[in-house]
Amino acid sequence: MRSSRIVSRVLLAMSLALTAALAGAAPAGAAAPAAQSAPAIRVTDAAGRVVGLARPPQRIVVVGRGPYMVVDLLYLFPGVSRRLAGVERGQMAGDFAPLLDPAFGEKAALVNPGPEQIAALHPDLVLTGSRGLDQPGAALAAIHVPVVSLGLETPEQFYHDVANVGVLLGWPDRAREITAYYQARVARVRAGWRGVREADRPRVLVVEYAERGGAAAVRVPAKPWMQTLEVETAGGRPVWLDSAAPTSGWTVVNLEQIARWDPDLIILSVWPALDPAKVVATLRSDPQWRGLRAVRTGGLRAFPSDIYGWDTPTPRWLLGLTWMAKTLHPERFRDLDVAAEVRDFYRTLYGLDERAITRDILSKVRLDVR
Repeated sequence: MRSSRIVSRVLLAMSLALTAALAGAAPAGAAAPAAQSAPAIRVTDAAGRVVGLARPPQRIVVVGRGPYMVVDLLYLFPGVSRRLAGVERGQMAGDFAPLLDPAFGEKAALVNPGPEQIAALHPDLVLTGSRGLDQPGAALAAIHVPVVSLGLETPEQFYHDVANVGVLLGWPDRAREITAYYQARVARVRAGWRGVREADRPRVLVVEYAERGGAAAVRVPAKPWMQTLEVETAGGRPVWLDSAAPTSGWTVVNLEQIARWDPDLIILSVWPALDPAKVVATLRSDPQWRGLRAVRTGGLRAFPSDIYGWDTPTPRWLLGLTWMAKTLHPERFRDLDVAAEVRDFYRTLYGLDERAITRDILSKVRLDVR
């Protein structure tokens, strides 16, 4: 039954595309069928697939889990609003983009779409996170809709994604500008704590905090994930890497394990529906959590956030790294003004003016929750 439904979806998507082509019903701006020749644009995406396009895409659809991560990267480039045809309205997909693009609310909103809903928008490119599309991606490929996956989860993947999007959109120079901005600031962080002995580097535990059934649930990130790399790049020692089970995602841990690690700092990645300040206050008053040295000595705090958390694999990971460096090595980064970095980030990368940054970003920043 499952395979028959997939085949039906593919056939329906093919029918939609063919009908539109025969009737001339494709909307203005839709790409014409590519000539049978070598593609003018070629990228290798995060899934290792070589994807070719005949011309820069004019109708882009973003789907899959965490679509806001892809959308936020897209808007680092100029002119995206004219090309973005639809976005899957998943977790927080529309919280930031409307601040950049007054027309964002007019984009087609997709909810858990199948290939037929995606094909109906006549995309000439579908973008998704690396874990975003499985069977729908295969169905779209069957009707020659290019699908490009973005990795997002590490700085190196981020640089690769930026380069790919720059090639796809015809903005390779902008991609190089973005990458240079990030790499200069990462180098500044590394240089700031250079020379600190490993034994003197703070022992840090990053945990994702959620509530399930009225009880706290905490998990640690995998070794190659952004949260882990932020700690290492900022000059900290992630305490969980040697003893937590190696996975490609998050690993559930308990208080007994945290007590054995005995970190200097515990940094919470708080589930978006929760208030970080309330979570920190609750844990500080909890008798079991108060038994942890980091909690007793004021070493419990939440990752900063504005509209999204700075530990998430959106372009904000650079802000998270900057804050982490100043938090772990305050004497080394005494002159680093994180609030000024926030202003520069949104002004340089997203083109927001000072008024918009103050009103829409700084008013939402939670910088020092402990």
